[in-house]
Amino acid sequence: MAVEWTITIEGKNEFGDVCRKAVHIDKSWDRLFDGDIGLSIEDGKTIMTALQRAVVAHETETYSLFRRVCPDCHSFRSVKDYTSRRIRTVIGTVDVRNPRWMLCQDCHPGMVGAFAPLKEICPDRATSEMMELTARLGSMMPYRQAAKVLAEFLPIEPTETYATVCKRTIRIGERLDDQTVRETWKARAQADDRRQLEMHLPGDRRKEFVISIDTAHVRSAEPNAARNFELVVALCDRGGRGEPGGRYFVTGSTAQQAIRDRALHALEGVGYRGFGDVTVISDGAEVLKRAPRDMPKPTTDIIDWFHIAMKIQPMQQIADRIARSQPSPIEPLPTIHRDVRAVKWRL
Repeated sequence: MAVEWTITIEGKNEFGDVCRKAVHIDKSWDRLFDGDIGLSIEDGKTIMTALQRAVVAHETETYSLFRRVCPDCHSFRSVKDYTSRRIRTVIGTVDVRNPRWMLCQDCHPGMVGAFAPLKEICPDRATSEMMELTARLGSMMPYRQAAKVLAEFLPIEPTETYATVCKRTIRIGERLDDQTVRETWKARAQADDRRQLEMHLPGDRRKEFVISIDTAHVRSAEPNAARNFELVVALCDRGGRGEPGGRYFVTGSTAQQAIRDRALHALEGVGYRGFGDVTVISDGAEVLKRAPRDMPKPTTDIIDWFHIAMKIQPMQQIADRIARSQPSPIEPLPTIHRDVRAVKWRL
């Protein structure tokens, strides 16, 4: 015994045109004994894919007709040809008709050219939501695992491989880098015109900012490959305890200007406006020593406590062993371990 569910989807535009789409779902009573109650993930994929195809097809047809009208003389442009375009969305891949319109000869005499209107609204052949979701998963887990998660819960075709996830993640990262550069130059131009009007209050936690920065060497997965590079990772936060979480940033460039721009952009996210005390905490690496020199003044550069203790710990172990290995008491040796420990705490 089986039950057939029919879901009818109806859409109407501002001109009164009606578009209907019917989706059929078969449910068998025998599957109830196996615990198959209600709609499954596959049923949901079928319904959402049908709905997405109807909506995307209607929107692309409407936009193509809108772009066919010349905005200057309000006449219809000539048709060059019709092709198909595949648009990937989070709930299915849709094949739509992709027309190409010729330039208006009345408004552009002597110019021969054509353009595809769908390339204006979907240049990546995927929606912005699809690009963002793929890049978000690709940045949090391996690319192969991200592709499996997308195919498990979304009506994604098997063509969405790990290579596609990798390319989209890198593309979104490049766009974020370009956006950061534009915002940094804009903030730098505004800071040049701004004058300091507030009185400096020493000890004011609202004017204390801390940059905890370190480097990481990333080696290639292949032992014989030369694709090794260095990353700069930092946390920008306010000074004092009890403050909310700060802003992280990472860059693959170890150039002095790149680190400075990224640090200033992250500090702006936690309230930095060009004035205040900035403290840079690092391990004293040569790459990081140059960063505080380009930061706005006053900027203090200190070595974090972990790396100070890590340098002194071998001397502490040697001093403890010397103090324990002497059978007869000698005047300077019993106090050497205490002297080394005192040096660490005085630092």
